[in-house]
Amino acid sequence: KTEKLIWNYKNLMILVLSIILALFILKSQFLKGILLSLGNLEYIGVFISGIFFTYGFTTAPSVSMIYVLSRNLNPFLVGLIGALGAVISDYLIFRFVKYNLSKEIKLLSDKFKFHPHLKKPYVKILKKLAPLIAGFIIASPLPDELAASILGAIKVNDFEFFLISLSSNFIGILIIALISLFSS
Repeated sequence: KTEKLIWNYKNLMILVLSIILALFILKSQFLKGILLSLGNLEYIGVFISGIFFTYGFTTAPSVSMIYVLSRNLNPFLVGLIGALGAVISDYLIFRFVKYNLSKEIKLLSDKFKFHPHLKKPYVKILKKLAPLIAGFIIASPLPDELAASILGAIKVNDFEFFLISLSSNFIGILIIALISLFSS
């Protein structure tokens, strides 16, 4: 029975294990060392920092690296290159949530008879606001996993997701770069 439980919810298990692994990596200072070494790579460092910008556990060190790197680089290129890196991570999260995790969550909600009943007008309003809310979350230092979950839940297509993620990450990273430039 345990084997069936693990197999039915393998993506939820992977998610939990990845959170535990991320906590161990952060405690060991491993990631911090990698991010500090990116300072010599300029735009490549910005791209890699952009990849880490999206994950809740790596946002703070990534913001720090983007801030430091932006002092000597074009802030608009920092925004674009960092956003391209961030889109890669966001897309991986989005695909995982939309095509794997959402099925398991539905399976769990069916099993425990949890079905929130919202009236149709509220659902329509929420679906219209969801991309805006997700875009704000992506642009901010909040974990993009939340935004990807929202967009996966309302079933936006891959192209729409790409546009929301790219534009929101660009704005968020550009703001960090401009703050760095003007505070130097």
